[in-house]
Amino acid sequence: MSADDSSPAMGDWSGLPATTAPARVALIGISGYGSIYLQLVRELRERGAIRLVAAVIINPTEEAENVRELQAKGCVIYSDYEEMLRRHGGEIDLCLIPTGIQWHARMTIAALRAGMNVLIEKPLAGSLADVHAIRAAERAAARFVAVGFQDVYTPGTRWLKQQLLEGAIGRVQSIRVLGLWPRPAAYYTRNNWTGRLQAGGVAVLDSPLNNAFGHFVNLALYFSGGSASGVATASKVEADLFRAHAIESFDTAVVRARAGAVALWFGFTHCCRELVNPEIVIEGSSGSAVWSYEKICTIRPAGGPDRTHPLPASIDTRRVMLAQVLRRLGDSSTAVCTTAMAEPHTALIEAVHAAATVRNFSPDLIEWITLPGATSPVPAVRGLEAAMKTAGQQQRLLREIGFPGAGSV
Repeated sequence: MSADDSSPAMGDWSGLPATTAPARVALIGISGYGSIYLQLVRELRERGAIRLVAAVIINPTEEAENVRELQAKGCVIYSDYEEMLRRHGGEIDLCLIPTGIQWHARMTIAALRAGMNVLIEKPLAGSLADVHAIRAAERAAARFVAVGFQDVYTPGTRWLKQQLLEGAIGRVQSIRVLGLWPRPAAYYTRNNWTGRLQAGGVAVLDSPLNNAFGHFVNLALYFSGGSASGVATASKVEADLFRAHAIESFDTAVVRARAGAVALWFGFTHCCRELVNPEIVIEGSSGSAVWSYEKICTIRPAGGPDRTHPLPASIDTRRVMLAQVLRRLGDSSTAVCTTAMAEPHTALIEAVHAAATVRNFSPDLIEWITLPGATSPVPAVRGLEAAMKTAGQQQRLLREIGFPGAGSV
């Protein structure tokens, strides 16, 4: 077994396109998650792969050191993204947008209209209406939008998808995903959209399914798809949605759905003591497969030896993604996560919110604990970890296994 030779190697930038003219890049936002993009942009700039022409920084005082460094390298700094797009329309090859969900549609559409290709952070948008508007603008501009569901870009993930399509474990029958990531109260106060359903009148639908674990929801739909780039659309969605944090949306979800003949199950929470990194378990008619976050893909065919493919750490996954997107600038056949591939994720998120009402965990089940490195307490719901593991094994909802975790609406 070997990785796709056209794919970037893990841990480095060897997959960058050979070019004498660096790509002209703009970056909207360098704080928060944007700081990761800034780190990668610096690495690319030092390798001569890009020229950072412009950056939008709305908090220049807090980012004064970065502002000085970027300006010294010839980057023009703006406080308003619309002004940046007006000034540099037709002059930017790729616009990077690692901003809050409520900004995804308007910024992507504006960048497309300014003649720029776009890499937008996941999710594509907070509503299907916004997704459809982006896709219409993409067609009209004759540019591309790549979506930051980064794991889709990696050789290991694509290898597993190809194995499934070739029938390595027979017909795919079910896919389940479990992830437990405790999050302190400060996680929901770090910006104006986390835990919200809307921000500034724009749909956000923030939740573990749409944010922290959104990558893995998208991967389950990708592995359910019937072609190399196919991503399945979920139906028959059922959900148990709970919260312990003081938020509008939910911080815990168990979801059951169908993707054609494939049974889907998702279980995610931020209200726990235990940290369990996401694992995607795929059951087939003649074997199984497991995709383990930042570790390895494993194919276990019935009656045959296991086959494996390594998975990179998150930062290396992002390097793979950006290298692929840069290759896409000069080669339209380069595989990226397209808007068509991202749309089913947003459709599922909308369906989950329509399927169930968010309920509060009973206060007597919640213990507020302090975990190492946390700056504020984490709500740990008693018995939740074991209940979610049991529900996942049985592909059932929490209410179906008698979990007493719901209080008042």
